[in-house]
Amino acid sequence: MGLDPAQLVPQFPGPAALLAGDGAALLANAAAAPLLDALAEQKLPGLAAAMSAALRDGEMRQDRADLSGPRGGTALQVTLIPVGEAPGRRLLLLARDGTLERNLINALMQSRQLFKDLVSCSTDFAWETKPDGRLGFVSPRGALGYTARELEGRIASELVAAHSADTPVPALLPFEAQAPQDATEIFLQRKDGTLGCFEVSCVPVRDPQGNWLGARGVARDVTEARERVDALRRAHQQLNKLASTDGLTGLLNRRAFLAELEKRLGRHIRNKVRGTLIYFDLDNFKKVNDVRGHKVGDDVLTHVSDAAKRLMRGVDLASRIGGDEFLLWLEETDRNAAESISQRLHEIGRELDAQYGVEGFPLGLSVGAVFSRLDEPETTEALIARADEAMYAAKKGGKGRSHIAALPDSGPDNEDQT
Repeated sequence: MGLDPAQLVPQFPGPAALLAGDGAALLANAAAAPLLDALAEQKLPGLAAAMSAALRDGEMRQDRADLSGPRGGTALQVTLIPVGEAPGRRLLLLARDGTLERNLINALMQSRQLFKDLVSCSTDFAWETKPDGRLGFVSPRGALGYTARELEGRIASELVAAHSADTPVPALLPFEAQAPQDATEIFLQRKDGTLGCFEVSCVPVRDPQGNWLGARGVARDVTEARERVDALRRAHQQLNKLASTDGLTGLLNRRAFLAELEKRLGRHIRNKVRGTLIYFDLDNFKKVNDVRGHKVGDDVLTHVSDAAKRLMRGVDLASRIGGDEFLLWLEETDRNAAESISQRLHEIGRELDAQYGVEGFPLGLSVGAVFSRLDEPETTEALIARADEAMYAAKKGGKGRSHIAALPDSGPDNEDQT
């Protein structure tokens, strides 16, 4: 499922809108009008705060909105999905009506008869458990492919299943609730063996002396809604990946690398720790392209990228910043680490030459390494400029060499060229 708001918003079964960064509606369906009006009138500060956070962080969020109207209130459950990158990031707003569910929850708290009356006009799965954990009452329509008669008397907890390692069975099951629960998400196994995702709200039932008699609740099947949200989340993650990575190599692109490097430099200054920036490019790469073709040239770039990834720890960064030029950021490292990585890069260069090189034009790497400052802040542009100078110093000394610069806050006597 693609993240195409132009198609999704008009077809969405509930309120849906695409919003600009300032909250203005770029696209909305008719059902979204009351919600957008309430936002414009600043009646939903909690939702507005969630929208701001989603736009700022670029992460999906969920919230609730209660709307009042001439025919009573409407309870909406709202999903907020960032679209695109800052500063032009937009926000996809999708909502569903949870009013009947809220009324059922209120009925849970009041009387068994009112609860049953509301259940009769609801498609949700309503239930009560006894002290032994068995279902004593089930909606007349039944649930999960079972009839009400088939479910009554079953141990309710046996219906609960783990969806995945990321969504295990909750420690506190709604069927055994000792305190009210609101919209707890669980997976229940249907009669045909498939799993359904349900939002369950419930309250404990007690006698006048406070003894626990069981629980009473309602479960709404949100399987399709969850699948839509999961598909949107995957599409959002894919868009973020496409926006931050180089299409050929899978390394960070220049923009994403610079944004992350800026964060790292600020942290290094605060913590007084040093990092290493390595700038390298391919010697005689143009000759490979000219003689052996661009397909082989692409193979060279993916080969060196894959090899560079294997040199990196999880905390390090690697980027193809354009053409045959690459940047590596080595987190919290010293001169020894820079020398070690430089040597291993030259080993990669020799592998490339053996496999892809053109006779008389050895394929290799020219490597420049510099260290972040500890004495004062430095911009990413300034740090990269120093690394670029170091790389070209290596080229001047002869291709296939390294130039490891002096520490920026010490003298030049520790500069090294190999």
